[in-house]
Amino acid sequence: MELWLVDLDAAAPALEALERDVPRLSTDDRERARRLSDPTEQRFRLTTYLALRVVLERSAGSAVRGQRFARSARGKPRLDGDGPAFSFSHTQRLALIAVAGLPAIGVDLEESRSLAMSPRRREEILAVGSGLSARLPGSAGSDAAVLRAWCRLEAYAKARGQGVSRVLTELGLRETCGRGLAIADIEAGARQLARETGLAVHDVRLPTGLHGAVAYAGAVAAPRLRRFPTDAAAIDRLLAPASAGALR
Repeated sequence: MELWLVDLDAAAPALEALERDVPRLSTDDRERARRLSDPTEQRFRLTTYLALRVVLERSAGSAVRGQRFARSARGKPRLDGDGPAFSFSHTQRLALIAVAGLPAIGVDLEESRSLAMSPRRREEILAVGSGLSARLPGSAGSDAAVLRAWCRLEAYAKARGQGVSRVLTELGLRETCGRGLAIADIEAGARQLARETGLAVHDVRLPTGLHGAVAYAGAVAAPRLRRFPTDAAAIDRLLAPASAGALR
């Protein structure tokens, strides 16, 4: 399993140059980026796709170049056949990418920010996050703690190939009566869900101002975060035979 943090601003020129030399994006990748109205957002989305394609090729070989991703009913992308599982998330200028030879994987990345959220909703999200992984500090319901919990929830939902709304529904938090659920019961319910699905959820250690989580199926250690290179030569070295193929 590999986990990469990509500085989209810094890596864009090198990835774009490599794409001109050896195209890796699919037509669908480009079409999805073009649906964004803001040109800057288009570029960041394409850069995320380019970095993802490099990491996938490092794992699965050049046959994945230009391959259109299959998508579930919920829109989760995957490679056809026996290719590695992958997941990605991005903020405005950073992306988190995970690729693994596992049945399922999910990641989420969030930037620190102020949250307009009721105290009760904060308690619910903290309880879900604490149930999916280790207990989170919830005494003050800080924005940072809630964002960490949200990342766990989002990563878990992605690994399942479902939306966050479906997970919250299973926990009874989309029902009118959900407001009456005890916080301890919400945490216990989330813990039971994680146990039933066999998904491990871990925080990702990121620079200050960022929060992230990874969820995956399988009894393996949480991956070490790596910085995606920002120059073309270093990116090429990622694809060299001696360094590639780690997930095959």
